Amino acid sequence: MIETCSEIMAHAYNLNMITARDGNISVRWESQPFWFITPAGVRKQHLQPAMWKKISVSRYENGEPMILDYTPMSENLVPSSEYPLHSRLQEMLPSGVDNRVVLHLHPTYINAAMHRGLKIHELVHDFPELGFHTKVAPSVPDTPAKSQILGDRVHEHLELDSDGHIAYDIVGIKGHGVVSIADTPWRAFEHIERLEHICKIVLVSGVNYV
Repeated sequence: MIETCSEIMAHAYNLNMITARDGNISVRWESQPFWFITPAGVRKQHLQPAMWKKISVSRYENGEPMILDYTPMSENLVPSSEYPLHSRLQEMLPSGVDNRVVLHLHPTYINAAMHRGLKIHELVHDFPELGFHTKVAPSVPDTPAKSQILGDRVHEHLELDSDGHIAYDIVGIKGHGVVSIADTPWRAFEHIERLEHICKIVLVSGVNYV
């Protein structure tokens, strides 16, 4: 699955959903006592599975979850600067969910729609096909990137409960892109792709939704 996640980040770069060093993704398996996250500062078109950082679910060092099993390619790398966001969303997997993928990208049209003041979660009223497969949460307002408060607000807006269940699949962050959650890498990407497509239609149409 890490191989697929790496491919998705390269694909997102090729689609101009991120610049070379932007974006991040994490994955957790229910049966494993660890999860993986992309490293900081690596060009996504060159991302390789051996670069990923492996994070313990239950082992701590100096109050922080322990980073496990360095590889020759990862030993001088650090987890993504959006680690607080991913850590908050990977805390708990609900029973019956085998995997959780958290994907954070900066798609142009979703960002532009939020910057223009659109309530992107309300677009489902005019584009019902969006809601068939993707539940869009109310957007997170301006919040400092790389912060714990960002992780907390995304957690709140996706309505994660204490058992790890979520009410929504995707949430926009004003000025900072979007976060998607799914059980596979491609499903997480498709939530973003689907919303990006609708936002592009709305912006190109010139219709005023504000």
